Amino acid sequence: MVNILVVDDEVDVEPMIRQRFRREIRAGRVQLHFAHDGIDALEIMEKTPDIALVITDIKMPRMDGLTLLERLADRSDIMAKSIIVSAYGDIANIRAGMNRGAFDFITKPISFEDLDLTIKRALDKGRMERLARDAHLRVLEVQKEFEWARRVQRGILPRPWPKGGPEELTGFMQSAQEVAGDSYDFIPIDDDHVGFAIADVAGKGIAAAMMASITHALLRALANDFLDPAECLGRLNRLLTAHNPEMLFVTMLYGVLNRRTGVISYANAGHPWPLRLNASGEVTTLSGKTGIPVGIKESAVWTSSMVTLQPGEGLFLYTDGLTETSNAAGEWFGAERMTERLQGLATAGMGGLIPQLIASLDEFRGKAAVLDDITCLFLHWRGCGEGSRT
Repeated sequence: MVNILVVDDEVDVEPMIRQRFRREIRAGRVQLHFAHDGIDALEIMEKTPDIALVITDIKMPRMDGLTLLERLADRSDIMAKSIIVSAYGDIANIRAGMNRGAFDFITKPISFEDLDLTIKRALDKGRMERLARDAHLRVLEVQKEFEWARRVQRGILPRPWPKGGPEELTGFMQSAQEVAGDSYDFIPIDDDHVGFAIADVAGKGIAAAMMASITHALLRALANDFLDPAECLGRLNRLLTAHNPEMLFVTMLYGVLNRRTGVISYANAGHPWPLRLNASGEVTTLSGKTGIPVGIKESAVWTSSMVTLQPGEGLFLYTDGLTETSNAAGEWFGAERMTERLQGLATAGMGGLIPQLIASLDEFRGKAAVLDDITCLFLHWRGCGEGSRT
């Protein structure tokens, strides 16, 4: 139902307008409201906030139509369109009314054909403006929800790893959208062991971000109970597949470092293999048995492998968003270029490796858009002789 307010102090206006809209009133399509001046009109609009159209005369007692239009223009909460009714040739008042926000005008004596057409145009315009406003409000609400999700997701990433121990752990994540389907983590297990993980959910948006956050939280809860990475992934997978109606799956690599010996056990669930770096710049790729991503098959199993880092060596983990970053020419950063950069950074000293690599990546990308989440993690083992973490 459309609410229309007619503001006019002439007594014959109301019966004439009611007669004109009798069919629409009986059909429940239109409800008419009448006021004798601007003050009455504002009181009615306070009681009926969904007035869609105001048809107002200009010359009225107490508050004239031009003043009423000024009051309506000052109210951002009022979306009603307005039409001026004026004497033929009163161009000065018509211009003044249009400058105060009136949509259109009709002249006296009123032509019903002109009135019908003007009302239709005004209501159509008002409807479009309300739809645009509602769409804008929905966009703002969605943006607010995305911002909340982004803060929550950022909040669960690990804090900077304490300095002074035998290992150094650093990570980086840049999302392509407001929220990311990637995650990484450092997990203190006990005095001798530290868990580390990197994960990439298939897909983007809120669903992928929620899956990444759930995976992150479950892994943290399981790490203290399952020291073997393959066993931990198996338990994580059973929990994810039991409640995964969208069939989202996660590639990930989970490892556990023995802080005293430099031995790392790790299990790979369909993720790119980490790179091993030494101080001379040599970069090699870890190997082992790759299992399927978690979240696909409840009975899936994984196999743990082991590697022993020498003091000064590091392990670099990444998601494919890094190697598949493209520049304006459509060229990928690629695994080969990434390896070359890592070799140079390792030779120069592994401190600050990730910030320097990301700076190189940004320089390569230039002004091209980030199309996929970019996440990486670096574990540098200095050796147990370097002290212990407090």
